[in-house]
Amino acid sequence: MAKKQSWGRVIAEELASVRSGRRDLRKFGITMCVAIAVLGALFLWRGKGDPAWFFGIAAAFLVLGLAVPTVLRPVQKAWMAFAIVLGWFMTRVILIIVFYVGVTSVAVIARIVRKRFLDLGFEPDRDSYWIERPKPADGRERYRSQF
Repeated sequence: MAKKQSWGRVIAEELASVRSGRRDLRKFGITMCVAIAVLGALFLWRGKGDPAWFFGIAAAFLVLGLAVPTVLRPVQKAWMAFAIVLGWFMTRVILIIVFYVGVTSVAVIARIVRKRFLDLGFEPDRDSYWIERPKPADGRERYRSQF
């Protein structure tokens, strides 16, 4: 029986596998700069809020990412921990939606039209449940066109 892992251990293992060298931290800083600047531009375009805060934070990420990327390590670890937890929840949400929208709706429609995908009924009077298949034709043509 598989041993259940605690949340903290799972997050710690995932975070341990996240690369955080200078090059990775530099990429993180630049990526965060671009993402936050796009948010600031969106707020500026919509005329809502104060986009100067977004552009200031974006500039800070850019400067730190290019000049001293190791300063961004705790921010990257916190961001990745958030991403791991969010990914865990979103995976379950997506699977639930797929199941209830896809599988359940097919099952409900099949019941309405009385379609049975498997012959699971037991008939005590029946001699055999074996289904005879037609014997395939012999010859080379069968091997050349298998499907």
